[in-house]
Amino acid sequence: MSRVIIKGLPKNCTEEKLRSFFKNFGTLTDCKLKYSQDGIFRQFGFVGFESDEYCKKAIKSLNGTFMGASKVVVEECKSFSDENKPRAWSKYSKDSSAYKRLHPDEFNNETTAKRTKLDNGVKTSSIDSKYEEFLLINKVSKKEEIKTEEDENSTSDIELLRNMIINFNGDRRNSLIFRGLAPSVKQINFKEWLNPIKFKSLEIKRGKDECFMIVTFEKDSDIKRALKKDNSFMGGNKVRITKFLEIQDKSKQSKSDKVKEIELIKQENQKLKEEQTNKILDTGRLFIRNLPYTVVEADLRSLFIKYGEIAECEVIIDKKTGKNKGFAIVTFVFPENAADAFANLDGTVFKGRMLHILPGDEKPEKAELQVENQFGLSKFQKEKQVKLKNLAGKTYSWNILFLGANAVAETLAKRLEVEKSDILNPEDGHNAGVKMALAETALVRETRDFLIKNGVKLDSFSNPSAKRSDTVIIAKNLPANFDKDELERMFGFHGKVKNVLMPSENTVSALVTMENAVDAKAAFSGLAYTRIRSQPLYLEWAPYDVFGVSENKDNKIIDKEETKVTRKKKELTEEEKKDLRRSKKHREAIEEEKDEEELEDEEELEDEEDIEDEEDVEDEEGDEEEKVEDDTPEFEDNARVFVKNLNFETTDETLYEQFSKKYNVHSALVSRKIDPKTQKHTLSMGFGFVQFYTHEDALDAIKNINGMLIDGHSISLKLSIKENDKEEVKRKQVDQNEQGNCTKIMVRNISFGASIKEIRELFQSFGNVKDVRIPKKIGSGGHRGFGFVEYMSKSEAKHAFDSLVHSTHFYGRRLVLEWAHDDDDLEQLREKTANRYSGNTQAVKGAKAQMAKIERDLNSIED
Repeated sequence: MSRVIIKGLPKNCTEEKLRSFFKNFGTLTDCKLKYSQDGIFRQFGFVGFESDEYCKKAIKSLNGTFMGASKVVVEECKSFSDENKPRAWSKYSKDSSAYKRLHPDEFNNETTAKRTKLDNGVKTSSIDSKYEEFLLINKVSKKEEIKTEEDENSTSDIELLRNMIINFNGDRRNSLIFRGLAPSVKQINFKEWLNPIKFKSLEIKRGKDECFMIVTFEKDSDIKRALKKDNSFMGGNKVRITKFLEIQDKSKQSKSDKVKEIELIKQENQKLKEEQTNKILDTGRLFIRNLPYTVVEADLRSLFIKYGEIAECEVIIDKKTGKNKGFAIVTFVFPENAADAFANLDGTVFKGRMLHILPGDEKPEKAELQVENQFGLSKFQKEKQVKLKNLAGKTYSWNILFLGANAVAETLAKRLEVEKSDILNPEDGHNAGVKMALAETALVRETRDFLIKNGVKLDSFSNPSAKRSDTVIIAKNLPANFDKDELERMFGFHGKVKNVLMPSENTVSALVTMENAVDAKAAFSGLAYTRIRSQPLYLEWAPYDVFGVSENKDNKIIDKEETKVTRKKKELTEEEKKDLRRSKKHREAIEEEKDEEELEDEEELEDEEDIEDEEDVEDEEGDEEEKVEDDTPEFEDNARVFVKNLNFETTDETLYEQFSKKYNVHSALVSRKIDPKTQKHTLSMGFGFVQFYTHEDALDAIKNINGMLIDGHSISLKLSIKENDKEEVKRKQVDQNEQGNCTKIMVRNISFGASIKEIRELFQSFGNVKDVRIPKKIGSGGHRGFGFVEYMSKSEAKHAFDSLVHSTHFYGRRLVLEWAHDDDDLEQLREKTANRYSGNTQAVKGAKAQMAKIERDLNSIED
């Protein structure tokens, strides 16, 4: 627990004093003092810490100490759902016995009446008889109460308010009554306090202890905004705001009406809880309030991930300060998990603050992309552009070094100071496609060197399935000669830009870092696939460790003594080497190292023997467990059914029995929550889950027994599945094995329009090519989209591989390179092809003919 309660505070205590009292024990996330409805300080408060360790230190050090002249008690603050929560005892708490004695009309009238009669009887009998004679002689009634000056002031103020309400002739429906104001309050001060809410008229009556106002508004929205300021403070006085009609109703209420009103309020609260749960089951979204301002998205995910898979987690950020506003929205994949999190986390303490969770509204649908005004696009192109816009951020099909063909041609023309058409002209004897590929390779190498110099980890881009950053965006396919300031202005429209990293000469790709994740998401969704100078802008989230975030900083710290010992002998001069050999200390050090190594080897052998003995015992136990586990069949995916509208009396056993009569059921579970009244027992939430062994049984149950009666309730069935995001496309990670002594490169993804001559011309720019082989299709004569290029030497092959492997496009296709070893390249192709077809369970017919065709293709490759 990271929240404490402090009791016994001095009457003159303020939030500043309380903060300074606890500030030495850690970061504070909350500090509150508690007041009654009349603004009286109740001499206790709450303080929240960022972590549990800070809270424990504060309790250990400050419990039983003095704050001023008052001895304070510092204890751990319990959450609302905690069973060990202490019973309320204050006269201000409705659950306490002291409150019941002060407000007998709100509780059992009969018991309070009996108690008052007994008390009066005891009091009258205890009065002395001589004292009664004294009262009779002086004609003093026992029933008369001695009124103090404070009582007279309070009664006069109440009469003043009553007369003010009776004599008010304005619009009572649009009027509010303000109480608790200071007697000396001015109309100007009240107007500033109520700003920006505007009112129509104002009537003031000043009493001895407080000031009363009746304010008339023009709009209902202004009345709602004014009611939100109820129980807020104005100059140290707590202001109470009520509707005009409510005052009249309460004055006419009898004791029985008040009891009925309390029961109605309880019923409404219970009904509200059920409505909130049903709304969460429909939307799967939670709105979390009262969060600490230091909370980030990762903190919330770690808190809510215990209850189910999270689809989206968004912390609302203030653009001015860059910090969160204290609330967030969490969306679960399964709505029932959201309801479970709501039942367990609402009212709990998180980083020193009490969480307030509400059901979230349905996520608004994004407006469709307006492409009607883009002339020159066909209907198919417009639909494709809308689809690409919606899929932005879900596909990883572009790399940081991607260069568009137009950008390459324009950049090359500018450098050579020639026209763009001259570069693509084939009259000079060189192929245009080869020239564009070589130019792109040179620009990619320059861009790569620039990014490495600026601290970018290019190796992190090689793993498409790695975690992605939420603030760094890759902007690609920029036009040639695009200005860095212009790109910063584009992203700055959606939020504050922290940094833009873009090469000065080759302005075709850039890394944009936003200040926070919310602005980054807004910029990504707003700018993805937008047109910049007649070409689309491609955006992608950069890897999480693009700037080396995940690197261990401790590795950089090396002691000076270790550097002296681990210094290489190559760095020493010959004289120093001779001195080391001659020195006795050096010999002794070597002998000591050898002895230590021998001892370590012996210890490792002993440890390995112990581990082997333990593993033998574990294997024997594991074999017995496997025998038991093998008997229980596993259930398929998407075989779970969500059961709604259950009777609150229905148990797990009843649910299991009803479904197991017809189907083979693995388990049945009714979702439950802790009873907020007793904090001991659990209550049914009205829904549950049934796990079948097969997906077919689950679908059959939904089709046939949907609406079946269980304990008098007609149940509703729905398949509870996690829909895999089909729109998300993942890139295959190319296996770029080590070169070894290999001089042959396997080239994949070759354009079908490319010829052997063009491939040879492209690769011959990096060394002497020994042979180029491209397998052909049988019958058509075209090649199969891959080939082999062999160089004369190992160094030439490595130079070509390192130059073309990063991002070289040939006729619009990116060349994918791998090392092809002489011994296994053909065998690997045969094995991969055979595995692909052997796993095809649908193609049962004609399998022999397909395998014969494969063998013919492989024989042609060998020839």
